[in-house]
Amino acid sequence: MASTDSTPRVNFEVMQRMVGKRVMLVGEVEIAEPNRLTVKTSDQAKITVLTAPNAPYNTKFVEFIGTVVDPTTLQEEDHIDVPDNFDMNLYNELVKLSTGRYQDLFV
Repeated sequence: MASTDSTPRVNFEVMQRMVGKRVMLVGEVEIAEPNRLTVKTSDQAKITVLTAPNAPYNTKFVEFIGTVVDPTTLQEEDHIDVPDNFDMNLYNELVKLSTGRYQDLFV
């Protein structure tokens, strides 16, 4: 039975179907500007993350929790720094499994 308060892990492909919903996304920070980041997702797309003012990002990979504003924009609620040796390909496979055929195992 699916939980109504679960926060799914997404990549760019899954994010397209989640506008208005709360999600988790791991990405590689490519460009940092005041109040926004350009982030490469695990499936190699680029998105914009709207951030809190002066939020610190100490690693190149970051897990964001936030709300999908539109198909290419995430409004950050919180984030966690992820080690620089993070395997984005493996994470992308996890996202595909957890949002596809085996999603019931990840609830």
